[in-house]
Parts: sequence; C-alpha cells; structure tokens
Amino acid sequence: MKLIYPYFRKNFYKILVGILCMIIVDALQLVIPQIIKNAIDTLSTGSFDNKILIFQCGYIVFLGLFMAVFRYGWRNLLMTSARNVEQGIRDDLFKHILSLDMAYLDKVKTGDIMAHATSDINHIRMAFGFGLIVIVDTILLGGATLAIMIWTHPKLTALAMIPMPFLILATRILGKKMHAFHKTAQESFSQLTELVRESFFGIRIIKVFNFESIISNKVEDASTDYFKKNLKRAFVTALIKPLLVFFLNLSTLVVIFYGGFLVMKRVITPGELVAFFQYLGILAWPVIALGWMTNLFQRGMASLKRINTLLDSMPGVSSPENPNILSKIKGNIGFKNVGFGYDKGKAILSNINFKINPGSSIGISGPPGSGKSSLIQLIPRLYNTTAGKITIDGFDLNTLDLDFLRGNIAFMPQESFLFSGTIKENILMGKNVDKERLDQIIQVCCLKDTLEKMPDGLDTLVGERGITLSGGQKQRIALARTLMHQKPIIILDDPISQVDTHTASKIISQLNQMNLNATFIIISHRISALASCNTIFIMKNGGINHSGTHENLIQTDRFYKESYQVQQYEERYGD
Repeated sequence: MKLIYPYFRKNFYKILVGILCMIIVDALQLVIPQIIKNAIDTLSTGSFDNKILIFQCGYIVFLGLFMAVFRYGWRNLLMTSARNVEQGIRDDLFKHILSLDMAYLDKVKTGDIMAHATSDINHIRMAFGFGLIVIVDTILLGGATLAIMIWTHPKLTALAMIPMPFLILATRILGKKMHAFHKTAQESFSQLTELVRESFFGIRIIKVFNFESIISNKVEDASTDYFKKNLKRAFVTALIKPLLVFFLNLSTLVVIFYGGFLVMKRVITPGELVAFFQYLGILAWPVIALGWMTNLFQRGMASLKRINTLLDSMPGVSSPENPNILSKIKGNIGFKNVGFGYDKGKAILSNINFKINPGSSIGISGPPGSGKSSLIQLIPRLYNTTAGKITIDGFDLNTLDLDFLRGNIAFMPQESFLFSGTIKENILMGKNVDKERLDQIIQVCCLKDTLEKMPDGLDTLVGERGITLSGGQKQRIALARTLMHQKPIIILDDPISQVDTHTASKIISQLNQMNLNATFIIISHRISALASCNTIFIMKNGGINHSGTHENLIQTDRFYKESYQVQQYEERYGD
C-alpha cells in the first residue's frame, strides 16, 4: 500500500469531498423507503387523496434529482482521484525503469514491463477507485440499512441474514482462487505481449525466411495459453455473481414467507413490509459490491505485488550519496587492473591497464568478441567494473555523480537506434543549435547528398526504429546525433561499419579535420579510421594485446598488419 499512499494523500481533499457526496446520496436512499412506507400505510387506511399522492411523488422526484447531482459529484471526484493514482504510478514506474542499469534490463523481457505499465496499473486503479466506494457503501449504507431493518423487526432481519455467512465464505474461497488465477494470467499475458512485440520488430526476417507459419504457431500457442488461464479466472468471476443473487433470493424468500405472516398477524404494517423489501434491496448492493470488490481487490493486489517486485529492483549502477564535485571534465581517463563480466564468474575483460591524456585520440581494434564494446561501455558506467577501477581526471568513476558523468560523454553505441520521428528530431534530440553548426555536422557525416534526395529533407519521417532508412543512413544519423553534443569525451563504437568504403574514408577525413576539442575514442575494424589516432589498442581475448601508433603496429602486430593489407586491397580494387 506504500505505493498508493503518496497519491492518496495528494488527492485527500478531493477524496474527502467525494465521500461526503456519497454519504449524502446514501442518506437520501434510506429516506425513500420511509416515504413509500407512509404512502402504503396511508393507502391501507383508505384516507389517501390526490394531493397526498402528488406530494409524495414530488418528494421522491426531488430526492431523486438531488441524489443524481451528488452521485455525479462523488463519481467525478473519486474516479478522478483513481485516475490520478493510475497516472502517478505509471509515471513513477517509467522513471524507475529508466533508472535501472543495463545489467537488469538485459535480463528482463520488454513484454513483461509493458504488461506492468498497462494492465497491472489498470487493475490497481480499479481496486483503489471502486475500493473506496465499496468501503463507504458497506460501512455506512450497509450498516445504516441493517440498523433500520433491525429496528423494524429484529427477528425478521436475523432470518433474512441467515444466508449471508455462506455468501461471505463462498466469496472468500473464490477470492483466493481469483488471486492465484490472475497472477498466472498476467504472467501469460506478459509472455504473449513480448512474443507479439518481438514478431513485429523482426517482421522483415519473418517474411524473408518465410517464417510466417512458425511465428503464427508460436503466437497461437501463447494466445491459447493466455486464453486458458484467463478462462479459469473468468470461470471464478462468473461464479461470484450467481452465488450472490442466489443467496439474496433466499433472503427475499424468507422475508416474503415470514414477513407476510407478520403482516397477517398485524405485528408489522404492510408499509413496513414493503419498506423492509426496499431496504433488503438497498442492502443487496453493498453485499454484491463486496463480492465484486473481492474480485477487483484480488486482481489489484496481485498486480500491486508484481509492480512492487519491479520497483524493489534497485539499480546496481547509481550515483554515490556524496559524489565528488567537479566543475568540468578535462578528459583524462585511466584504467587500473580493470576486469568485467556480464555474469558472475565469467570474465569478459581482465587486467586492463592504460591511460588516456585529455584531448588525445584513441583507436581500438581487434577480432570480434575480444571485448571492445564491453570496454568502452564501462566509461559512461553503463555497467560497473567487477575488478579494478576507472578514473576520470584522477577521480574514481564510482565517486562521480552519474548524471554529471554521462552529461560530459557523447557516446555512439554499436546499434544505430533511431526514435520514431523526423531526421532532424533524431539529430537534435531537443537541443537548440544554430543552422551553421547543424550544417557542419551534416557535412561531416556525409548526409547532405542523402537529405537532398529526400522530398522532406531533415523533416523526413524515419518510421519505427528508422525502418524506412538503410543501415548506412541510420548509422550516419546516429553519428550526427553524437557529434551534435559537444562533450569533453566522445566515444564512437564502430561508427562506419555499415557505409561503403568511399563514404567511410570521407567521414573519417572530415572527422580528423573537425576541431572536436575532446578526448576521442573510436572502435573500428577499418584501419583507415584509426590511422590518425595518437594511440591504438589491439584487443584479444578480453585484454590489450598490443598498443602503439599506426606505423608501429604495422610492424609489430600481425592482426593489425593483415587487416590493413586486406583493406588496402579492397579500397584499391573494390569490395
């Protein structure tokens, strides 16, 4: 409940006014049976006339209108409060997910998170919103109605209540089953959501390899599993209302039989019996609502537990409580005996030692799987080291504020991810820059000719994940986005892997001419992209095998020399 409490407190006065409106409506509901009782008792004496009839009808109409106004009031206030709770939880959940580190997000399924952010939060809202209504109606309306019934005739009330314990017992048993079935249904829904999301994301592969039938069968199996588990939940839900109606009808039967006997014996008046029926009908709503609420509450608690599990997951990468304060970062980077592994006991990097001076350019190359991308992801602390330490300007990376650190690093990951929107929006990402700077970046990334061929230029929509663009176009836009942010440390992970040799050479040439005024780190398999770097590291099996300048490595490192010769041949005679 600690998740809901802050929003309850925030909407306290709105909820309070809503409850007051509900109390007024409940009080007026209790008055109407008394009007009907008086009218019937007057009728039974034969002293009823048109004026009294019109007055009684007008009185009921007036109360009905009054109730309608206040019913609108409580529904508006309480339902709005429930929506505010829903919005607040969703915002907090999204912020928390953004705060989680890559190690956690690498393991969790996107579909599971989506299920948390949609159906689970909706179930919590329903439990919270209708929970308030049922609590007030059960305690106030139900309690007051029961008191009036007892005042009318205690024995008749006691007999009418005989089926209620059986109703409560049945609701309790079904409620436990509802909780279990809802939990398994939500887990199945998460799996189905993830499978559908993954299928749409890989739609091109599915079509190219003619995997439609295979994927369709997988989705159908997941959908069937969700259907079966949801059917169990629906079966329990379907039992609740018939049971409620059955037990209430038993109460009605008792009242008709024994109440009619009391009227004939003149113990109660006909008007009192009719009013008793009216109150029994009013009491039916809190009882039915209690059963309905049991269903909603069990769903809400199951969903709340699932969300709390996610919210209790703390990021392994976070800012220290008392970070070192730096006015600016110069770009002096040091690795001392650094080790890293995605899984415990399985090292990807080991015993990494080097220093990078501010303003220098560093190249990193090596065979696939040698740990290049893992190495540079440690600098902006996307992951924590498992051994040794990394320093920035002499300060341990773990002692710096995370937002400050990443705010001083421009990082282009290996995957060229683009957001749905225009090319311009993807490059600027909300940043305001002058046209001269934008034109310079477009020129450096060889995007000018590409944009001129597009009817809308910079305003061209790229589609989901940039699906309307080629791999090379996406990569150049991602590079432009990185260079647009003038940071003291710039890291590029294989920025020209998907462009042709001529364009790649042009981009590298223009990057070298560009005054970056930053510590520059580039990973590339293309030796021409590293040739102008001050120092080049060659990685192998999670360690630095050789380092030196371009000329030095051609003489001392076999991998570097052979890669250079092959690429020189390709550039000369074509790919």
